[in-house]
Amino acid sequence: MKQNIKIFLIALILGIGVAMFINAKFDTSIITSALEARITYFSLGTYNNLEDAEKKSNTYKPSFIYNDKGIYKVLIGVYTDSQSMALMSSYFQDKNLVFTKGEIKVNNNLINNLKSYEVLIKTSNSSYYENINNSLLDTFKEYIN
Repeated sequence: MKQNIKIFLIALILGIGVAMFINAKFDTSIITSALEARITYFSLGTYNNLEDAEKKSNTYKPSFIYNDKGIYKVLIGVYTDSQSMALMSSYFQDKNLVFTKGEIKVNNNLINNLKSYEVLIKTSNSSYYENINNSLLDTFKEYIN
């Protein structure tokens, strides 16, 4: 019995020592970032004031303004899947829209809701993309409110 306790304590101390070494020597923020739920957004621009953002938003009606701690982003789409991003990127480029991409940290419930719409993007004709994209944006609006 005493032999088993000694082995257990040695293994525990060795495990703690290895964990402390790895934590001290390696950047674990990469692993943490990989585990966080994120979505990719397409934005027509980022502005410091609401008036400029509204002017840009009026150039493409399905867009909406996302207030990110005082920075106003004119979003035209939010996506979780790389194939959806590629299809919608092509769609927006065909409409001659110049946009940038960024990421937002969200919860897994939103990710699951967005994925159900993204399946439609991948399986439908491009003539339906605007309606599907509006549904994606509405889902994101509900999430932030």
